[in-house]
Amino acid sequence: MDVPGGQRARWGSLTLASMWLPTVDISAEWSARFARVSEFLQETLTTSMVTLWTTAPLLGVAVYIYLFVCVASLRAVLAIYLVFCIVDPRPYDGVGRRVPIIRRLPLWQHVGAYFQPKMVFEAPLDAQNKYVFGSHPHGVASYVSQLVGGCTGMGIEAHFPGLVVRGVTMPATFCIPLFRDYALAMGCLSCDRNSIRRILGDRHHSLHQSLLVVVGGAEESMLAHEGSADLVLLKRMGFVREAIRAGCDLVPIYNFSENAIYKLVPNPPGSLVHRFEMAVRNAFGFTILLFHGRNLFFTPYRTKLVSVVGTPIPVRQNHDPSNEEVSHYHRIYVEELTRLYRKYKPKYAPAARDIQFVA
Repeated sequence: MDVPGGQRARWGSLTLASMWLPTVDISAEWSARFARVSEFLQETLTTSMVTLWTTAPLLGVAVYIYLFVCVASLRAVLAIYLVFCIVDPRPYDGVGRRVPIIRRLPLWQHVGAYFQPKMVFEAPLDAQNKYVFGSHPHGVASYVSQLVGGCTGMGIEAHFPGLVVRGVTMPATFCIPLFRDYALAMGCLSCDRNSIRRILGDRHHSLHQSLLVVVGGAEESMLAHEGSADLVLLKRMGFVREAIRAGCDLVPIYNFSENAIYKLVPNPPGSLVHRFEMAVRNAFGFTILLFHGRNLFFTPYRTKLVSVVGTPIPVRQNHDPSNEEVSHYHRIYVEELTRLYRKYKPKYAPAARDIQFVA
C-alpha cells in the first residue's frame, strides 16, 4: 500500500521525536497510587479499631440503652441480663470466665501497630512462682496495664509461657453491660480483698495465678497529666499485705507514656473540675474524668508505650503479717519503683518530670 509523501514525513517526525521524549511507566505510577490508597485504608482501619477498644465501656452502655429503648421485644431479656450482671459471682470467685482465644483477635495487631508497645524485663520471671505485680501509673483508664496483664498476646504471659497473670479492677466494672463480659474474657477479676485472696490461693482452684493490680486507683487517675509521674502509693499497702499472706514476690512495673494516651482537662485542687471529680469519686468509688483525644471520637494520641518490669522483691510468707512487716516490704517496694523510674526515664521519657509520691 502506498503512503502519501506528506504522511510519511509526519510519521518520520513523530518517530524522531519519540526518541527524545522520556518514557512514562504507567504501571509503576498506578502501583504507587494503589500503595498510597492501601496505606490510607490500613491506617484508617487501625485507628478505628484502637478507638473502638479504648471507648468500649461507653459503647457498651450506649448499645445497651439503644436496644432497651428502641427494641421493645428485647427489653425483658435485657432486664434479666442486667440483673445477671449485678448478681453474677464469677468476677469474685478467683477464676472468672477467661477466654484464651481473645489473644488471637485481629484487634491486637492494630493496637500493636498503633502504640508499638514494648516490654523491658530487668530479670527473668519463673513460671513456677507466683507474683504480685504493681502497675504504675494509673493513667486515664489503665490501657497499658490491660496490655501487660490481659489476655492480649503482648504482655507478661507472652514473654514467659506458663505464667498466668490476672488483672483486677473495681467491682463496678462488672456492672457495665457488654463491657463486663469483655473484661471477664480478658481474665480480669474484681479487686476486692476476698477476690484477690481467691486468685492467689490455690485451694480455691487448680490454677497457679499471679496478680496484677493498678495501685493508684481513681485518685491517681486525676493526676494523669502528660509528662507527670505523680503517684498515689504511700498509703496503698493492701497489695503488699496480700503478697505477704500468699508468699508472692512483689514486682513493680512502670508504664512510660501511659499518661500521654489522653490529655486531661486542667484540674488543679479547688477548681470546678477537681471538685466535680472528687464528688463523683467520693460517691461511687470511681470518678468521671474530663479529657480529650485526637478528635471528637476520643481517639487516643499515638505514642510509643514502654513497660519496664523491675526485679522481683523476695517476700517471706506470713499468714498474719504485722503492720511493721507490711511497712518494711512497702518501703522496699517504693525504693525499687523509684530506682526503676530514674534508671529508665532518660531513655524512654527524658522530658518527663521526676517521680513524686503525693499520697
